[in-house]
Amino acid sequence: MHRIIILIPIWVTDWVTQGGSWGTQIKEFYIGLDPAIKAAIIGSITTAVTGFAGFWVLLWRLRREAQHAINELRQAEAMKLKLRIYEEEVIEAVSKISDAEVTLSNYIRRFEMDLTTYNLLVRKGLRPVTPTARVPTLIDLYSSFTLATIDIVTFVETWLVVDPRLSIFQIAINVALHDAQTAWGAYFDCARSAMPLDSHTGIYWIPPEGESYAGAITAGNVLIDRLSTAGAYASDFRVEMQVLLIGPIFGNNVASRQPIDPRHLVITLSDAEALASKFEASAWGIKKKEIEDRVRDALKEEPPKL
Repeated sequence: MHRIIILIPIWVTDWVTQGGSWGTQIKEFYIGLDPAIKAAIIGSITTAVTGFAGFWVLLWRLRREAQHAINELRQAEAMKLKLRIYEEEVIEAVSKISDAEVTLSNYIRRFEMDLTTYNLLVRKGLRPVTPTARVPTLIDLYSSFTLATIDIVTFVETWLVVDPRLSIFQIAINVALHDAQTAWGAYFDCARSAMPLDSHTGIYWIPPEGESYAGAITAGNVLIDRLSTAGAYASDFRVEMQVLLIGPIFGNNVASRQPIDPRHLVITLSDAEALASKFEASAWGIKKKEIEDRVRDALKEEPPKL
């Protein structure tokens, strides 16, 4: 850069002495000047050009430093936003579904334990204790669970711009919720006749026996398994959001879940495309396709509106 600045006055002098479109008279005037004056002119031109070039170099440096400061500020604000999203939204959403899953699962297990204890005490000729589980409470707990799962779906819809692959968690939660809903229907059919009923005259209850008892236990275990799948997907969501949002801040990654049973899927962003294909073949995926096909057929049959 400095060599170019020094050479500029020489190029200008050469152009003038060789004659330009307007330099003939200037050339004659320049040739007639005293050598000392020529040297002074060249020095003045050098000083002017050097000052002008220096000004632009300074301006370029200031602009570069300003852009660098803007980039650092943008990165700092992005980090703050990522931390806020993780702390205030991800943790809350995962905690809700985890708490709801555990609470509902424990309620079902407690009822199973109460039924088992009741039958055991009856066989031993001891005074049995009526189970504490009630259908209205069971319904409330399941409603809380479904609402908690929807929080993750809503989060993905809100923050899909962070990474489009996050849509795999929206799909996974919908699949888990569909399977849980199916298991819930079977369990509720058993539970509403197996659980005691509170009335104005007291507690009404016919203890389930034989197939009724076994059916309630089996259906409860199936529902708990489906609930745990949703909880596992929520755990996967937390891990992937740690890696995506705050991993770069600390320079560390978190290992994905490693289930003992290989049939249990682990949701990761890196496998989002393959997982989406698998979910399309699930009961939820098949039902979703059936609904979409019916809607398309209905739109074809509907006459165009004028």
